[in-house]
Amino acid sequence: MRHPYALVPGSRPPSLCSVPSRSGTPEPERSPPQPNRRPLTIESSLVPILSSIIPLGTRGLAARPRLAPAKKSATAGHYVKHSSRVTLLLSGQEEGAEMPAYSTGDTVEAILAIARPAGVLALEAKIEGVMQLEELGGSGTVTVKVLDKMVYSWVPSRHGPFPAKASFRYTLPKTFRDPAAEREYPLPPTHNARLEGFPGFSVTISYAIVVCLTRLREASTLWRGFHSMRVPFRYTHRTCPALPSPFPCNIRNSERNPRTLFVFQMRPWRGSSPGIKVHVYLPASQVCSAQEPIPFHVSLFADEYTLEPFAAYRPPSASFLPLASAGSGSGSSTSCESVAAALPRRVPRCPLRIQVQRATIVDARRAGLASPSPGLCGFGGGSQLGQAGVVPPEEQSHMHCTEWIGQGMVHSAGRSASAVVWSGAIIIPPSAAGLGGGFEVNGLRVADSLVLSIDPPAGCRQRYIPLAVTIPLQLTSDVFGCEAAVTVSPLG
Repeated sequence: MRHPYALVPGSRPPSLCSVPSRSGTPEPERSPPQPNRRPLTIESSLVPILSSIIPLGTRGLAARPRLAPAKKSATAGHYVKHSSRVTLLLSGQEEGAEMPAYSTGDTVEAILAIARPAGVLALEAKIEGVMQLEELGGSGTVTVKVLDKMVYSWVPSRHGPFPAKASFRYTLPKTFRDPAAEREYPLPPTHNARLEGFPGFSVTISYAIVVCLTRLREASTLWRGFHSMRVPFRYTHRTCPALPSPFPCNIRNSERNPRTLFVFQMRPWRGSSPGIKVHVYLPASQVCSAQEPIPFHVSLFADEYTLEPFAAYRPPSASFLPLASAGSGSGSSTSCESVAAALPRRVPRCPLRIQVQRATIVDARRAGLASPSPGLCGFGGGSQLGQAGVVPPEEQSHMHCTEWIGQGMVHSAGRSASAVVWSGAIIIPPSAAGLGGGFEVNGLRVADSLVLSIDPPAGCRQRYIPLAVTIPLQLTSDVFGCEAAVTVSPLG
């Protein structure tokens, strides 16, 4: 029996080749296209040959050359913040940036200057990181300091007159310890999320450099004046996959080959009708970089009559449409609905929709908030969306909000007597990719997942129930091999 993945072309389609790399490094010249070869056939096996199913432009298991992003240069630029009495200069920043940015293991290098040092009694500078959880419509607010470090202190009685300028250096830690949970977590990235309504919540993780100045207002009265300047900065937790992709088709996790195949069933409305088996193959596995397109292959297995309506769809020659600009707030402006509306009505619509969803989940009880009323909200972690049922007691205090950060497009389709294969890639815009991947701290979890739905075409809509499933993902901020990032192992 010929496996349906053998229908996928051996070379990368032109639409995928047109996606530029975000690393800023020019790609090596590609060899001229090879003549078409006869597809491989596999006898009674569900594990296809890797070179016959991945349209990556290379043959065999050889990984594409990957270059880790260059580290930020110490002389790249400066960020300057002025106030009426203090000036703070931060080096190693992009010129013209609206906000300073740091990532895992970066060093904060700063210079302090006072306009009028006469009468100054003390000068302090510290770096703060705060996570604040607030329940909307309730009485609970929890504030956790994830970072609180004094990096500079000057008192004239001990250090003498204040110099013309002072400098300090501080390397950001990679972890922090929460005393309430008695656990150590990776230092969480800057994050904001909000769920309107009742019950609802607001989550803010913010970092800032705070400069405090104490001065003598009037020598006769000994009144003291306090002046503070707060400089917020964005922090990113850098991660990368622990193993290079692509991986072969594998339904189980192993040390060197993570799980890449996920099997689902499209059920009929009537029990007498046969079901449709759905295979989802992710060559990059569940741990993948948000900086690169995420390839996917979705196969439907059934008899030829059942698959006839699904095989009517043929993707256009250029299926990768422009995504939203970096300033858009919801990932991609090219949604499945907008693509479908742009196509002529006589062209069959693609039954497959595949997107990446980011969920912010707050456990009110674990975070120390007043728990919301049971049954009003909850978060189900199952792989099937839209299931009705009673919320488990351990999840009755969960509140969550979601947003779409990535959009998949089908660039090729194949057909055999017993299978239909759709192949494509998911692209995450730079505005969402720069946020990094999911993370977890006490009472707060940010998780990414692939949401796949198949809507039966008109020819079989009365026979089959639409399929909607989720596959957990762990997005990383960098590609494999980045020395400055923390490696992420395959998901269990």
